[in-house]
Amino acid sequence: MMKKQLATLIAGVTLSFATIACNDPSSAAAAETSATTASAPQLAPSSPAATKATRIVFVGQKEACNCTRRAVDAGWAALETALGKPAKLPVARLELDTEAAKVEPYWVQKALNEVPAIYFVDANDVVVELLQGEVTAEQIGAAMRR
Repeated sequence: MMKKQLATLIAGVTLSFATIACNDPSSAAAAETSATTASAPQLAPSSPAATKATRIVFVGQKEACNCTRRAVDAGWAALETALGKPAKLPVARLELDTEAAKVEPYWVQKALNEVPAIYFVDANDVVVELLQGEVTAEQIGAAMRR
């Protein structure tokens, strides 16, 4: 039952991202209402990260409007720049709208509000940091050094 509720929540938030990101006032109001009526479970915030990220999970969206697609593509490019060649950390790329079950373990720890979302995860699968929306390579690099 909980998984079905979470999948419904994820689908609703995904729709919210698409409508809000496109600046469609009529859709945005409806999406905001549906997004605020449900809440994702969250763990209590942890103390300042004493552990370093050992990998990154990049969450994009497969089906997206042009503006969301541009944001996801720009976030991926910034991540690639920050990682360098060879990549400093391994990266898993997931799509919120088609791989919600794979995103769930990260979302439960730190809920995302927009895509792209970049989760920095330690060796125990604990999210140590989350960047989301339009981010720069410098911001990503700083998060990797923490």
